[in-house]
Amino acid sequence: MGEKVRSDAPDATMYVSLGNRMHIVDGLGSYIGFHKDWYFRDAHGHSLSAVSQKRFKRLKRIYSTQVRIGGNEAKYRALRTLNHVSKLLMLNEQVRDRTAYLYKKVVSESSDRVTNNILLMAVCLLMAVREFKDGAPITLEEIADVFEKCGHRVSVRSMVREALRLKSMMGYAPAIRKPRDYVPRILSMLMNNQRVTSKVRLRGWDLKAYESALRDRIFEILELIPASKRGGRNPFIFTVSAAYASDRLIANEYGRRTVLTQKLASTATQVAEYSIRDHFGMMKKLIQPVEKAV
Repeated sequence: MGEKVRSDAPDATMYVSLGNRMHIVDGLGSYIGFHKDWYFRDAHGHSLSAVSQKRFKRLKRIYSTQVRIGGNEAKYRALRTLNHVSKLLMLNEQVRDRTAYLYKKVVSESSDRVTNNILLMAVCLLMAVREFKDGAPITLEEIADVFEKCGHRVSVRSMVREALRLKSMMGYAPAIRKPRDYVPRILSMLMNNQRVTSKVRLRGWDLKAYESALRDRIFEILELIPASKRGGRNPFIFTVSAAYASDRLIANEYGRRTVLTQKLASTATQVAEYSIRDHFGMMKKLIQPVEKAV
Protein backbone atom coordinates (compact mmCIF):
# COMPACT_ATOMS: atom_id res chain seq x y z
CA MET A 1 0.00 0.00 0.00
CA GLY A 2 1.26 3.45 -0.88
CA GLU A 3 3.85 2.07 -3.31
CA LYS A 4 4.67 4.48 -6.11
CA VAL A 5 3.98 3.36 -9.66
CA ARG A 6 7.20 2.54 -11.48
CA SER A 7 7.92 4.68 -14.53
CA ASP A 8 8.67 1.62 -16.69
CA ALA A 9 5.47 -0.24 -15.72
CA PRO A 10 2.77 -0.31 -18.43
CA ASP A 11 -0.45 1.52 -17.74
CA ALA A 12 -3.19 -1.11 -17.55
CA THR A 13 -5.96 1.42 -16.85
CA MET A 14 -8.10 1.75 -19.95
CA TYR A 15 -10.90 4.24 -20.44
CA VAL A 16 -13.93 2.48 -21.89
CA SER A 17 -17.63 3.19 -22.14
CA LEU A 18 -19.92 2.62 -19.19
CA GLY A 19 -20.93 -1.01 -18.80
CA ASN A 20 -18.02 -2.18 -20.94
CA ARG A 21 -15.11 -4.12 -19.43
CA MET A 22 -11.84 -5.09 -21.04
CA HIS A 23 -11.72 -8.77 -20.08
CA ILE A 24 -15.24 -9.80 -21.19
CA VAL A 25 -17.66 -9.10 -24.03
CA ASP A 26 -20.43 -6.88 -22.73
CA GLY A 27 -23.63 -6.06 -24.55
CA LEU A 28 -25.28 -2.69 -24.88
CA GLY A 29 -26.88 -1.23 -21.78
CA SER A 30 -26.50 -2.46 -18.23
CA TYR A 31 -27.48 -5.57 -16.30
CA ILE A 32 -30.90 -5.91 -14.69
CA GLY A 33 -29.86 -5.71 -11.06
CA PHE A 34 -26.42 -7.09 -10.25
CA HIS A 35 -24.75 -9.57 -12.57
CA LYS A 36 -25.80 -12.70 -10.62
CA ASP A 37 -28.69 -11.18 -8.70
CA TRP A 38 -32.05 -12.92 -9.00
CA TYR A 39 -33.90 -11.01 -6.27
CA PHE A 40 -34.85 -7.46 -7.22
CA ARG A 41 -35.42 -4.22 -5.35
CA ASP A 42 -36.57 -0.79 -6.50
CA ALA A 43 -34.52 2.43 -6.44
CA HIS A 44 -35.35 2.93 -2.75
CA GLY A 45 -34.20 -0.56 -1.74
CA HIS A 46 -37.71 -1.94 -1.24
CA SER A 47 -38.45 -5.47 -2.44
CA LEU A 48 -40.56 -5.76 -5.57
CA SER A 49 -43.84 -7.61 -5.57
CA ALA A 50 -44.03 -11.29 -6.44
CA VAL A 51 -45.45 -10.45 -9.87
CA SER A 52 -42.63 -7.99 -10.59
CA GLN A 53 -40.02 -10.45 -9.31
CA LYS A 54 -41.28 -13.05 -11.76
CA ARG A 55 -41.36 -10.55 -14.63
CA PHE A 56 -37.77 -9.31 -14.10
CA LYS A 57 -36.44 -12.84 -13.66
CA ARG A 58 -37.93 -13.72 -17.05
CA LEU A 59 -36.51 -10.57 -18.66
CA LYS A 60 -33.07 -11.19 -17.20
CA ARG A 61 -33.10 -14.81 -18.38
CA ILE A 62 -34.06 -13.69 -21.91
CA TYR A 63 -31.23 -11.16 -21.87
CA SER A 64 -28.78 -14.05 -21.95
CA THR A 65 -25.14 -14.26 -22.92
CA GLN A 66 -26.04 -15.34 -26.45
CA VAL A 67 -28.10 -12.17 -26.94
CA ARG A 68 -25.49 -9.94 -25.32
CA ILE A 69 -22.50 -11.10 -27.33
CA GLY A 70 -24.28 -11.05 -30.69
CA GLY A 71 -21.76 -11.77 -33.44
CA ASN A 72 -18.75 -11.79 -31.11
CA GLU A 73 -18.77 -15.49 -30.25
CA ALA A 74 -15.10 -16.04 -31.14
CA LYS A 75 -14.01 -12.99 -29.15
CA TYR A 76 -16.18 -14.10 -26.23
CA ARG A 77 -14.57 -17.57 -26.17
CA ALA A 78 -11.08 -16.07 -26.37
CA LEU A 79 -11.71 -13.66 -23.49
CA ARG A 80 -13.38 -16.39 -21.43
CA THR A 81 -10.26 -18.52 -21.96
CA LEU A 82 -8.10 -15.56 -20.89
CA ASN A 83 -10.00 -15.31 -17.60
CA HIS A 84 -9.52 -19.04 -16.95
CA VAL A 85 -5.83 -18.92 -17.86
CA SER A 86 -5.26 -15.85 -15.67
CA LYS A 87 -6.66 -17.67 -12.66
CA LEU A 88 -4.51 -20.76 -13.29
CA LEU A 89 -1.37 -18.63 -13.63
CA MET A 90 -2.45 -16.44 -10.68
CA LEU A 91 -1.98 -13.25 -12.69
CA ASN A 92 -3.26 -9.97 -11.33
CA GLU A 93 -6.07 -8.00 -12.98
CA GLN A 94 -3.69 -5.48 -14.55
CA VAL A 95 -1.90 -8.16 -16.58
CA ARG A 96 -5.25 -9.71 -17.57
CA ASP A 97 -6.73 -6.37 -18.66
CA ARG A 98 -3.56 -5.43 -20.54
CA THR A 99 -3.76 -8.72 -22.43
CA ALA A 100 -7.41 -8.09 -23.31
CA TYR A 101 -6.55 -4.57 -24.47
CA LEU A 102 -3.73 -5.80 -26.74
CA TYR A 103 -5.99 -8.53 -28.14
CA LYS A 104 -8.81 -6.10 -28.97
CA LYS A 105 -6.32 -3.63 -30.43
CA VAL A 106 -4.80 -6.23 -32.75
CA VAL A 107 -8.25 -7.49 -33.83
CA SER A 108 -9.50 -3.98 -34.57
CA GLU A 109 -6.37 -2.86 -36.44
CA SER A 110 -5.75 -6.04 -38.41
CA SER A 111 -6.77 -5.80 -42.04
CA ASP A 112 -6.96 -9.60 -42.34
CA ARG A 113 -9.54 -11.75 -40.61
CA VAL A 114 -8.26 -13.40 -37.44
CA THR A 115 -8.39 -17.17 -37.99
CA ASN A 116 -7.19 -18.34 -34.57
CA ASN A 117 -8.38 -16.13 -31.73
CA ILE A 118 -7.02 -18.44 -29.00
CA LEU A 119 -3.50 -18.40 -30.44
CA LEU A 120 -3.66 -14.62 -30.80
CA MET A 121 -4.78 -14.33 -27.17
CA ALA A 122 -1.84 -16.49 -26.06
CA VAL A 123 0.61 -14.21 -27.89
CA CYS A 124 -1.05 -11.10 -26.42
CA LEU A 125 -0.67 -12.65 -22.97
CA LEU A 126 3.00 -13.23 -23.71
CA MET A 127 3.38 -9.56 -24.69
CA ALA A 128 1.60 -8.42 -21.53
CA VAL A 129 3.69 -10.48 -19.10
CA ARG A 130 6.85 -9.32 -20.87
CA GLU A 131 5.77 -5.68 -20.46
CA PHE A 132 5.27 -6.16 -16.71
CA LYS A 133 8.77 -7.68 -16.39
CA ASP A 134 9.33 -9.04 -12.85
CA GLY A 135 5.72 -8.20 -11.98
CA ALA A 136 4.61 -11.22 -14.03
CA PRO A 137 7.58 -13.60 -14.41
CA ILE A 138 5.78 -16.20 -16.53
CA THR A 139 7.69 -18.16 -19.16
CA LEU A 140 6.68 -18.89 -22.75
CA GLU A 141 6.49 -22.62 -21.99
CA GLU A 142 4.16 -22.04 -19.04
CA ILE A 143 1.76 -20.03 -21.18
CA ALA A 144 1.68 -22.77 -23.81
CA ASP A 145 1.17 -25.46 -21.13
CA VAL A 146 -1.73 -23.70 -19.42
CA PHE A 147 -3.55 -23.17 -22.74
CA GLU A 148 -3.05 -26.88 -23.44
CA LYS A 149 -4.58 -27.68 -20.04
CA CYS A 150 -7.60 -25.57 -21.00
CA GLY A 151 -8.09 -27.77 -24.06
CA HIS A 152 -6.54 -25.56 -26.75
CA ARG A 153 -3.81 -26.54 -29.21
CA VAL A 154 -1.21 -23.88 -28.46
CA SER A 155 2.46 -24.79 -28.77
CA VAL A 156 5.61 -22.78 -28.20
CA ARG A 157 6.44 -23.01 -31.90
CA SER A 158 3.02 -21.72 -32.99
CA MET A 159 3.23 -18.83 -30.52
CA VAL A 160 6.65 -17.81 -31.81
CA ARG A 161 5.40 -18.04 -35.40
CA GLU A 162 2.32 -15.91 -34.60
CA ALA A 163 4.47 -13.35 -32.76
CA LEU A 164 6.72 -13.01 -35.81
CA ARG A 165 3.67 -12.59 -38.04
CA LEU A 166 2.31 -9.82 -35.82
CA LYS A 167 5.68 -8.10 -35.81
CA SER A 168 5.93 -8.06 -39.61
CA MET A 169 2.27 -7.09 -40.07
CA MET A 170 1.59 -4.58 -37.29
CA GLY A 171 4.87 -3.92 -35.51
CA TYR A 172 3.80 -5.67 -32.26
CA ALA A 173 6.31 -8.08 -30.75
CA PRO A 174 6.92 -9.48 -27.24
CA ALA A 175 9.87 -7.89 -25.47
CA ILE A 176 12.85 -10.12 -24.78
CA ARG A 177 12.80 -11.36 -21.18
CA LYS A 178 15.94 -10.70 -19.12
CA PRO A 179 17.22 -13.11 -16.44
CA ARG A 180 16.89 -10.45 -13.70
CA ASP A 181 13.10 -10.40 -14.31
CA TYR A 182 12.92 -13.95 -12.90
CA VAL A 183 14.94 -13.29 -9.72
CA PRO A 184 11.95 -12.52 -7.41
CA ARG A 185 10.08 -15.61 -8.59
CA ILE A 186 13.04 -17.97 -8.26
CA LEU A 187 13.85 -16.65 -4.79
CA SER A 188 10.21 -17.20 -3.82
CA MET A 189 10.29 -20.77 -5.14
CA LEU A 190 13.47 -21.54 -3.23
CA MET A 191 12.44 -19.92 0.04
CA ASN A 192 9.03 -21.61 -0.03
CA ASN A 193 10.59 -25.05 -0.36
CA GLN A 194 10.62 -26.83 3.01
CA ARG A 195 13.86 -28.71 2.35
CA VAL A 196 15.66 -25.49 1.39
CA THR A 197 14.50 -23.58 4.48
CA SER A 198 15.40 -26.52 6.72
CA LYS A 199 18.94 -26.60 5.34
CA VAL A 200 19.23 -22.81 5.64
CA ARG A 201 18.46 -23.01 9.37
CA LEU A 202 20.73 -26.05 9.76
CA ARG A 203 23.63 -24.03 8.31
CA GLY A 204 23.05 -21.34 10.97
CA TRP A 205 21.42 -18.78 8.68
CA ASP A 206 18.51 -16.48 9.41
CA LEU A 207 16.03 -16.97 6.52
CA LYS A 208 15.80 -13.26 5.66
CA ALA A 209 19.56 -12.79 5.88
CA TYR A 210 20.19 -15.77 3.60
CA GLU A 211 17.59 -14.61 1.08
CA SER A 212 19.07 -11.09 1.01
CA ALA A 213 22.62 -12.39 0.56
CA LEU A 214 21.50 -14.79 -2.16
CA ARG A 215 19.61 -12.04 -4.01
CA ASP A 216 22.63 -9.71 -3.99
CA ARG A 217 24.92 -12.44 -5.33
CA ILE A 218 22.47 -13.43 -8.07
CA PHE A 219 22.32 -9.87 -9.37
CA GLU A 220 26.11 -9.65 -9.16
CA ILE A 221 26.53 -12.79 -11.28
CA LEU A 222 23.94 -11.61 -13.81
CA GLU A 223 25.79 -8.32 -14.18
CA LEU A 224 29.06 -10.21 -14.56
CA ILE A 225 27.75 -12.31 -17.46
CA PRO A 226 26.17 -10.10 -20.16
CA ALA A 227 23.90 -11.34 -22.94
CA SER A 228 26.85 -11.52 -25.37
CA LYS A 229 28.49 -14.18 -23.19
CA ARG A 230 25.24 -15.90 -22.27
CA GLY A 231 24.24 -16.53 -25.88
CA GLY A 232 20.78 -17.94 -26.54
CA ARG A 233 20.40 -19.71 -23.19
CA ASN A 234 17.00 -19.84 -21.52
CA PRO A 235 16.87 -16.85 -19.10
CA PHE A 236 14.79 -18.69 -16.49
CA ILE A 237 17.15 -21.70 -16.34
CA PHE A 238 20.12 -19.34 -16.42
CA THR A 239 18.82 -17.48 -13.35
CA VAL A 240 18.23 -20.76 -11.47
CA SER A 241 21.85 -21.72 -12.23
CA ALA A 242 22.95 -18.27 -11.07
CA ALA A 243 21.12 -18.90 -7.77
CA TYR A 244 22.95 -22.22 -7.38
CA ALA A 245 26.28 -20.51 -8.09
CA SER A 246 25.40 -17.67 -5.68
CA ASP A 247 24.81 -20.16 -2.89
CA ARG A 248 28.34 -21.48 -3.38
CA LEU A 249 29.76 -17.95 -3.30
CA ILE A 250 28.04 -16.87 -0.08
CA ALA A 251 28.96 -20.19 1.57
CA ASN A 252 32.61 -19.48 0.72
CA GLU A 253 32.29 -15.87 1.87
CA TYR A 254 30.74 -16.64 5.28
CA GLY A 255 32.63 -19.87 5.91
CA ARG A 256 29.56 -22.12 5.92
CA ARG A 257 28.45 -25.19 4.04
CA THR A 258 26.37 -24.74 0.92
CA VAL A 259 22.58 -24.99 1.09
CA LEU A 260 21.68 -25.79 -2.51
CA THR A 261 22.61 -28.87 -4.46
CA GLN A 262 21.79 -29.19 -8.15
CA LYS A 263 19.12 -31.74 -7.31
CA LEU A 264 17.54 -29.54 -4.63
CA ALA A 265 17.54 -26.48 -6.89
CA SER A 266 16.00 -28.63 -9.61
CA THR A 267 13.24 -29.88 -7.30
CA ALA A 268 12.39 -26.42 -5.94
CA THR A 269 12.26 -24.65 -9.32
CA GLN A 270 11.09 -27.50 -11.61
CA VAL A 271 14.16 -27.08 -13.84
CA ALA A 272 15.95 -30.16 -15.12
CA GLU A 273 19.07 -30.99 -13.13
CA TYR A 274 21.20 -31.49 -16.26
CA SER A 275 20.20 -27.99 -17.46
CA ILE A 276 21.45 -26.44 -14.22
CA ARG A 277 24.66 -28.43 -14.54
CA ASP A 278 25.17 -27.30 -18.14
CA HIS A 279 24.54 -23.60 -17.40
CA PHE A 280 26.69 -23.66 -14.27
CA GLY A 281 29.54 -25.24 -16.22
CA MET A 282 29.50 -22.24 -18.55
CA MET A 283 29.39 -19.58 -15.84
CA LYS A 284 31.84 -21.31 -13.48
CA LYS A 285 34.90 -20.03 -15.34
CA LEU A 286 33.55 -16.48 -15.33
CA ILE A 287 32.76 -16.36 -11.60
CA GLN A 288 35.96 -18.06 -10.38
CA PRO A 289 37.78 -14.70 -9.93
CA VAL A 290 34.87 -13.50 -7.77
CA GLU A 291 34.89 -16.73 -5.74
CA LYS A 292 38.61 -16.36 -5.04
CA ALA A 293 38.18 -12.70 -4.08
CA VAL A 294 35.60 -13.46 -1.43
